[in-house]
Amino acid sequence: MSLVDYAKTERQRETVQVWEDCGRHTSKAAGILNISPSTVRDHVTAVKSKAAAAGYSDNWDASRHVPEGEHVIGRSIYTEDDEGNKAWLKTRRTMTDAERDKALQGFVDGLIKGVKPYKPKAKPKTKKFDSNLLPTIVIGDAHFGMRADARETKERDYDTKIASQDMITAIDCLVDLAPAAEKCLLVNVGDFIHANGSSGTTFAGTKLDVDTRIEVVLETAAQTFLFAIDKILSKHKTCVVVMARGNHDSDTAIALALILKFYYSKEPRVTILDPHGFFHTLQFGQNLIAVHHGDKVKAAKLGSLLPKMLPEQWATTNYRKWLVGHIHHQSAIEVDNGCKIEAFGTLSPPDSWHAGAGYGAASVMNQIVFHKDGGEAIRHVYQIRDSRKVPDLTI
Repeated sequence: MSLVDYAKTERQRETVQVWEDCGRHTSKAAGILNISPSTVRDHVTAVKSKAAAAGYSDNWDASRHVPEGEHVIGRSIYTEDDEGNKAWLKTRRTMTDAERDKALQGFVDGLIKGVKPYKPKAKPKTKKFDSNLLPTIVIGDAHFGMRADARETKERDYDTKIASQDMITAIDCLVDLAPAAEKCLLVNVGDFIHANGSSGTTFAGTKLDVDTRIEVVLETAAQTFLFAIDKILSKHKTCVVVMARGNHDSDTAIALALILKFYYSKEPRVTILDPHGFFHTLQFGQNLIAVHHGDKVKAAKLGSLLPKMLPEQWATTNYRKWLVGHIHHQSAIEVDNGCKIEAFGTLSPPDSWHAGAGYGAASVMNQIVFHKDGGEAIRHVYQIRDSRKVPDLTI
């Protein structure tokens, strides 16, 4: 085995091979590949991390001792303390945020290799726009990549293909219902991707029911967003996309946002907000709108958090609202300072575990139309009518 064997993408494989052929000289490899030295370092670091998890390093190859499907989680050293007592010292290395960001960027680079920035052709038919309204489509926890079997859940079947079809149908309907406003806001409140990577687990490591490889899930998710944004641009002048990180997809949410930022890097009508961090805020006239997944800060506390985050904007607006997800059903509260916190439902049905625990709600997607003077002017709700909810037997 060699380091090249642990490359995850063709871009990584090519970069590491050239780097090896150049005697591991980063600048020389960068010159041959016509990329920056930092990009070479990022690819090499990502591959080294993958190799280390499999038990391989430059001076030690224990990969033959690691069974297929398993990975190295640490190292044990037999040593002794200052008093001569024998002991095993167990260590485990965790990835830093900077290393995780670099690994994500390397993964995204591999996905978009050879792809050119996208230039939408869609344009609004109308020439009269209402600048006082802001249609806001809120995507609840979509869980692209989840597998659910109707025989187990007593709900609908669900997989990546179905998730995409459901969202496309919902977006198509909601945009058609929206007023002809200048701007449109597309908000993903988190957990759009079911798993946080190729391991098929959440960010915390919980094992999940997944239906396909993470590369396929991200590609399908990106294509679905392309449809959504194109549809929005056929009705509105501009589109702003907010991509919140959830407890399932803390890293893959960033990867998806970076893919979209690349796609629309030459399209001034589309703005993809920076996906880093866990809170996102926007102001529209007298409205202060905030987005959070809802897993890290409970709803009641979010109300007191917003005036601390943006005291000046809090003082100059009269309608403040948090858009959150996580609980998979519609719920809204108003706290003492007047701030509203609304949790939004999702189009996805429950998976096996949630169905077995009694969870489940209507499959919906909401569009709120904010008025510039403050508050909600119109609301549209798209709902999937589920035909499977019947008894197992009628006698």
